[in-house]
Amino acid sequence: MNQPVIFLDFDDVMATTHQYYGKKRHPVFNTVYPFDPKCVKVLNSIIDVTNPIIICSSDWKLHYNLEQLNQIFEWNGVNAKIADITPSLWGVKYFRLQELEDCRAEEIKLFANNNNIINFVAVDDLNLFKWLPDNFVHCTRPNEGIKQSGVKDKILKILMK
Repeated sequence: MNQPVIFLDFDDVMATTHQYYGKKRHPVFNTVYPFDPKCVKVLNSIIDVTNPIIICSSDWKLHYNLEQLNQIFEWNGVNAKIADITPSLWGVKYFRLQELEDCRAEEIKLFANNNNIINFVAVDDLNLFKWLPDNFVHCTRPNEGIKQSGVKDKILKILMK
């Protein structure tokens, strides 16, 4: 597959800490808080330049199906749909919180391998660098997420190589 792919986490990447504690909630899914509008703007600008396939690697996949996740994307103003979700190995192969990074990285690698994905980036607040050194962008500031300085440029550099 030649089209670029973004494996996207949501918490601390799209929804920053400011959104968790706000009063606004999704009209249908009342536990869903909004994404940070500035994070959405950054993601939309990446979408405009690269036209990526977006795969949900977030734990939100454990609570919402693909259709529901796309409703959440639409509600937040994201200019793309989620094409698929990574498989869930949590509770199947991984059980301890200390294994969360291992689990997320393996889910992404499994999906990429099974779908012959070559050009991809994983964007996450978990540190997946050990497993995906050439295909990973780390969002290290939970109050900034994908709008953190330098993150957008790193994503574009990986997707446009």
